[in-house]
Amino acid sequence: MARDEGGTGAALAALARLRRFETAVARRHVAERVGAAAAAEVRHASAAEALRTEAAIASADEAAGGGGAALYAAWLPRGLALRDRAAAALRLEERRLEEARVALATARLAERAVEGLAQDRAAAARRLAARRAQQRLDERAAVAVAAGRVLPGSRA
Repeated sequence: MARDEGGTGAALAALARLRRFETAVARRHVAERVGAAAAAEVRHASAAEALRTEAAIASADEAAGGGGAALYAAWLPRGLALRDRAAAALRLEERRLEEARVALATARLAERAVEGLAQDRAAAARRLAARRAQQRLDERAAVAVAAGRVLPGSRA
């Protein structure tokens, strides 16, 4: 920027740094939520697999004349509760992941807005500098014409 009107350039730079930091924090949060959702998915799959495995064991034991069905029936409420808690935890982590993604998108949008503002201000400063330079040239030409050193319409 040519001249900083009232320190707004420094403030804008500070705001840009803040927005970049917020975006980085949001990215890290998304990464953490992805990990938590993956872990919740593993726990849910493990609980569902335990239900299938225990049912197969109980069925095989029952076929062999053992008491597998009674033991499975006693374990089943616990297994179902584990699976249901894991499913609820998975839904919670998926919701948290989506919220983190929305927060990242919001942070990135704010960062882009500040970048756009900085670009607009820089373009305005360039236009102002060009107008001032042209004004100085016009003033010098007017002085030269008034002094009779240059004829109007000729090239100096």
